[in-house]
Amino acid sequence: MAWEYADLFDAEQEPADPEGQLSFWQDEPSGLHVGQMGYRRRTTKAGPRLEAEIYPVFGREERGRLREAKRNQTPEKQRKLNERRAKRRLLLLIDSNFTAADYHLTLTYAGDPPDLKRCQRDVKNFIDRVRTRRKRRNLTDLKYIYAIGHDSAARIHVHMIINGGIDRDELEEIWAKGRTNAVRLQPDEHGLQGIANYLFRQNAGMKEAGKLQGKKTWTSSKNLKRPKTRKRDCNCSNARVRRIAGDIQNEAKEIMERLYPGYTFVECRVSHSDIVDGIYIRCVMRKWEAVSG
Repeated sequence: MAWEYADLFDAEQEPADPEGQLSFWQDEPSGLHVGQMGYRRRTTKAGPRLEAEIYPVFGREERGRLREAKRNQTPEKQRKLNERRAKRRLLLLIDSNFTAADYHLTLTYAGDPPDLKRCQRDVKNFIDRVRTRRKRRNLTDLKYIYAIGHDSAARIHVHMIINGGIDRDELEEIWAKGRTNAVRLQPDEHGLQGIANYLFRQNAGMKEAGKLQGKKTWTSSKNLKRPKTRKRDCNCSNARVRRIAGDIQNEAKEIMERLYPGYTFVECRVSHSDIVDGIYIRCVMRKWEAVSG
């Protein structure tokens, strides 16, 4: 399993003092110094979204000590870290596969709603029928991600992202269990983060109610594109990365848009760790055509 450096660097950057220095620069929290191995840059591309992370690299002995430190984290902190990773995976998957040409469907039931197992069968039947119609019309293969949730009255319903090509009225006719609300996806500079968070919350509520214990938060088709990740070592010392981090809020746009031509800077996060030394920088960018369109 790839080491999740972001899990260790979860203390947000504090405001600079009058001289422009960040307070967490004064002392390192441990003896796990960054040393000669320096820093690494990890770039993840998911459709028009690009995430660039810069984080310190540690040797084999230090990595063992880091894993031990992770195992000693409180259950609550680990739960939050797991949730953050799951949300990010879902967002990257959505941005890799869906655009403003696709739909967000809300599938509801008329009358008394069924139980969870019946709802799952209904969704499977709906997906099979949509897939069959797409094949008959020589449309691209069906792609989808869905989550089952319930409203404040505990009425079960389904939220689904599905690729376009079939008319909204026809999708409603295919469902035929109740209302079908189909709206076009509306990505912004943060991509489809809003709908990703919404889908994640649907099954999270079901889990909290004890109805989806041990089950996945969402379900997807097997033909989805996966985000692409590349890593490369940076010839940067800890001191140099600290200097960059100190002025990243002012220079991040210029630096990142020079490194990634064709992408527009969206946001940047600088954080440190209470466990290990070094700085973690994460920037989000997006292709300008997707932002303006």
